[in-house]
Amino acid sequence: MGSPYNSYHEGELAVQTRAGIGSEGLAADAMYRPVLPSGVQRFLASQQLAVLSTKDAADLVWASMRSDPPGFLRALDERMLEIGGYSHPDDPLTANLGTHSEAGMIVIRLETRHRVRLNGVARAQSDGKIVLRTQQVYGNCPQYIQARTVVGDREVSASRARFGTELDEQQCQSIQRADTLFIATAHPEAGADASHRGGRPGFVCVESTKRLLFPDYQGNNMFNTLGNIVSNPRTGLLFPDFPSGSALLLSGDARILWDDPRMTHFEGAQRLVEFDVQRVIDLPEATPLRFEFQTYSPFLPGKPVAATSEFRSCDAQSGAASPADRSLPG
Repeated sequence: MGSPYNSYHEGELAVQTRAGIGSEGLAADAMYRPVLPSGVQRFLASQQLAVLSTKDAADLVWASMRSDPPGFLRALDERMLEIGGYSHPDDPLTANLGTHSEAGMIVIRLETRHRVRLNGVARAQSDGKIVLRTQQVYGNCPQYIQARTVVGDREVSASRARFGTELDEQQCQSIQRADTLFIATAHPEAGADASHRGGRPGFVCVESTKRLLFPDYQGNNMFNTLGNIVSNPRTGLLFPDFPSGSALLLSGDARILWDDPRMTHFEGAQRLVEFDVQRVIDLPEATPLRFEFQTYSPFLPGKPVAATSEFRSCDAQSGAASPADRSLPG
């Protein structure tokens, strides 16, 4: 049996088949590497923002942010990456690594729309740094990334987070303004993964204080995120608020919606992802970096119809999908 880290797993293959990709998709062994090439090492050393995917003691999946000036990411050798930087004290990242060692990571340079994915196993050290042993390293296309420049930093006082089991009105409004989210998933054998999603403000529809809906656009046809969701619905979302430096972390279950009538509200959507909220962590100071918006991605489709300020559900706007259409068969 081959390694789960150099081939597509059953969930990814199922989504590729359902999407009609088949042999037109990218060959896994041509994309995945277990090591950090010298060019990737140089890229990592100059970056300031990373998002990691981990699982907590209850097997809930979380997306967590780490950031700092260049140098907080340091390759120790071709398989080991040291991750320093700042995380809010109430971010579950280091506690999660004490329970589950699987970790996925996306390192992203928003200004130039460059990103690298790194998946493997990690451990948190006593000094707060994390060491990741890589099992998958690969690049991603620049689609749907909004260009932002780091223009400085801000003082952080580590104000305490707010916790909940559903969204409040302010959090719903913040999500409706978002043009970027990060999504964390995990496969039982192939490990954790962190990825990026972007759109125009309103691309994430707030159906209720417990449910979100967002489009899945044309991508690289690997379907790492959606494949993980098919195999394990536990999912984490992170909504960064770039002007304030805060972030909203959500954990819950996701499902893929195929041929759902609500797709008409999301121009360019290939399918939809529905997310049910189970846990909420509202971090007031998630990053010390200050970002300045530059431009929206040239790949973005037109602005979708989002929920209203009263959070009227998408079901009410366009009709609910039948239960049989709400997930991938098998």
